Amino acid sequence: MTEDEKARLIRLISFYENDFLGVDQTSLLACMKEIQAEFELVPEEALGLMSTQLKTSPAILRGLIARSPSLRTETKVHTITLCNGERCSNRGAIAFIRSVEKALNTEVGSKTKDGRFELKTQRCLHRCEFGINLNIDAAEHTAMTLEKLLAELKKI
Repeated sequence: MTEDEKARLIRLISFYENDFLGVDQTSLLACMKEIQAEFELVPEEALGLMSTQLKTSPAILRGLIARSPSLRTETKVHTITLCNGERCSNRGAIAFIRSVEKALNTEVGSKTKDGRFELKTQRCLHRCEFGINLNIDAAEHTAMTLEKLLAELKKI
């Protein structure tokens, strides 16, 4: 975060610090929504500053974020579970997994450098007739290609 961005962030939070009613959950949510409007997400640094300036617990802030689906943080990790079961492997799953690792510049069991995606494998995702299969978080995807996967990841 640049010094200019940090100054803007402090200015935003300071507005809520002077709230004559005191800081409550509604004020905290409003503050985080305003931060997200400015920065496109709620940066991790904002949570630390809010906690200090508004004299609240980081756990409370994270709880509010967890209950508010409209708020996005930079800490959200999406799990990509690739099937390496026998039937998907017969359809080229192993080569597909290697191409995914190369495209995302990471290995199975690791996160991408930006921390947004984690690669895992599972022996079977139980959709054998539609392979190559994978899940992105809870969403099921079948008959996957690298191009289809990259298109799905761009939507996230």
